[in-house]
Amino acid sequence: MSSLPQSSTPPAEFFEQWLPKAFAAAPVPEAAKSVDVKLGIRLEGAGGGEWIFHMDRGTLSVTPGSAEACAFTLIQSVDDWRGCLWEGRGGAFGKQAAAMFQPGAAQAGAGPSGRPMNPQAIERLGALRGVVRMVVSGGAGGDWKVDFKLGPGPVPAEPTTTVTVANDDAEAMGRGELDPMQAFMSGKIQIAGDMGLMMQMQAASM
Repeated sequence: MSSLPQSSTPPAEFFEQWLPKAFAAAPVPEAAKSVDVKLGIRLEGAGGGEWIFHMDRGTLSVTPGSAEACAFTLIQSVDDWRGCLWEGRGGAFGKQAAAMFQPGAAQAGAGPSGRPMNPQAIERLGALRGVVRMVVSGGAGGDWKVDFKLGPGPVPAEPTTTVTVANDDAEAMGRGELDPMQAFMSGKIQIAGDMGLMMQMQAASM
C-alpha cells in the first residue's frame, strides 16, 4: 500500500495527482481488470470540490467535474475526509471510506462496503436511488459522517437513510471485536428512514 502524502495536501492535488500515480504503482487485482466504472467524489468545505473517478480495467483517472451521472457518489466534508484518512476517525465506517482512496487497502473499484465490485454489482447500485448517511457519534473530534448517493442525478436535500453508531462501537467493529449484525440486533446501530435502501446497498455492493 502506498504511503499517504502529507495530511495538508490539498484535495485536488491528492485526487488528481497522487491517487492515479498510487493506483498505477499498485498491483491490479483480477476483479478490476474487467471493471469500467465512473465513481463520484464530492468534498464540502474549504478546499473541496467534485471529481469523477474513472476506473477503466485497472487504470484510474481523476478529473474535476459534476458526478451526477455516476452510479454512486461519496459525499463528505473536507475535515471528515481528512479525519478518516490521516486520523483514523470513523471506526469501521471510516475504514470503509478511506479504503476507496488507498491502493492496496481495498481492491480497485471498491464500493461502499470497502469490498471490490464486479460490473453486475455496479449496475445494481446504479439502479438504486437515494442517499445513505453513516454517522459515528461521540468521537474526540465530534460526530463523523459520510454520505453515499446511490444512482445518478442531483444530490437530495436530505438523506434517505441515516445509520448512526457510537464511536466506541464503531471502533470495536473496525478492530473486529464487535460483529455488525450483533451490534444491529442489540440496538447499537440505529437506522432512521428507509431501512430497505440500506439493505439494498449492502446487497448490491457484494
